[in-house]
Amino acid sequence: MKKILAFDCDLTEDYSAIALSTHLKDYKLCWNLNTVLDINLQKNTNFVSSKKKPNLEEYSFFYHEDKEQRSVLCLLANKKNNVLLLDKMPETDFLLLIKGKMSADKIKAMIKTIRSITNILTAFVINMAKYNEMNSLLSDLELHCIQVLPKEEKRKA
Repeated sequence: MKKILAFDCDLTEDYSAIALSTHLKDYKLCWNLNTVLDINLQKNTNFVSSKKKPNLEEYSFFYHEDKEQRSVLCLLANKKNNVLLLDKMPETDFLLLIKGKMSADKIKAMIKTIRSITNILTAFVINMAKYNEMNSLLSDLELHCIQVLPKEEKRKA
């Protein structure tokens, strides 16, 4: 008999999320974010969500780790070939996920800076508790980072 192990952990407490709507392509958005936020988001292996099994779309994924601030920033596309990663957020083109403790004031300042980028239509904080699918996405993202990032570090060495 098959056993199913349930992993019940609320990852939304460790993350903050900013929704971005824009006409920019992923690489151009990433370049703009790197410039205005003084970060170094880098293209990584595309993200595949486990909940999108019939349509295994690959979503753009960019990663930046700030060891001084003990935080990680991930830029993740929400749309690929008209398939949404988060079904309840059709107006969102990208998610900027922040793992680690960051003050609300710093996030507000970050949003204000992001809104200054040409072709950013809107940027706002996502209330993670409002979206049931967010915890599933974050657990998939954690697994993706575990699988992909060690490979990237080996290539650099």
